[in-house]
Amino acid sequence: MLRFLFIFSFFLLATTPVLAQTSEVALIWEAKTYAPVWYEGRTLPTPSSLVRVVAVPTIYNSSGVKLKVQDLDFNWRKDGVEIRSASGAGRDTFDYRAASRAGEVNLIEVNVARRDGVSVAAGEARVSVARPELRFYAIKDGVIDHTKSLARLQIVSDETKIIAEPLFFSIEDWLNRRLSFEWSIKGQKIVPATEDPRRLTVVATADQVGETALDLAVLNKNYPLQSATGKLPIGFGLNTFQF
Repeated sequence: MLRFLFIFSFFLLATTPVLAQTSEVALIWEAKTYAPVWYEGRTLPTPSSLVRVVAVPTIYNSSGVKLKVQDLDFNWRKDGVEIRSASGAGRDTFDYRAASRAGEVNLIEVNVARRDGVSVAAGEARVSVARPELRFYAIKDGVIDHTKSLARLQIVSDETKIIAEPLFFSIEDWLNRRLSFEWSIKGQKIVPATEDPRRLTVVATADQVGETALDLAVLNKNYPLQSATGKLPIGFGLNTFQF
């Protein structure tokens, strides 16, 4: 009797089916655009900027063993068009250029199959194209005060230094100095006195109270639709302006 119970229990354990594992693939994208090191948000795609999409598959074989990336085929599509040059075995990464205008959306899709050709998972990501931004910061004692950006600047000394950060411009073009910076005040062009075109030193006399504004236009020479403008109102005792 005991032997019968043992054999019966073993039979139940041996024939218990393995629970099926869910196969899925997640898409994670990263824009190759500029942001300063203290920026805590996510860099955004802007017109014609590079974007990298990584497929993260969670796929198991019939034995419940997770398959490795090199054991899977990835078929990529952008806006409904198959990208054969980016597809193939183990190719879990796809680089592309964003649409040329802000507000457009790129649809990125991937189909994942086993090496025997059987499709096991599919995923998609809709990546919106944003506009580059300009943010102004004060420089105090040689250190950028990045705790908050400037909406207005009040001059409290004879010399004030500021920096404009060009957020979400293509990092490759920023590093290769393909961005143009055009500062002006009341239509008059201003040429920075430093090698870094983002920085200005404002020198003013204090014998007259006044208001003015600095204008800045930044343009990517390689991709002209990747551009931004900014205005920084300034209040101080103003007679002459020097930069």
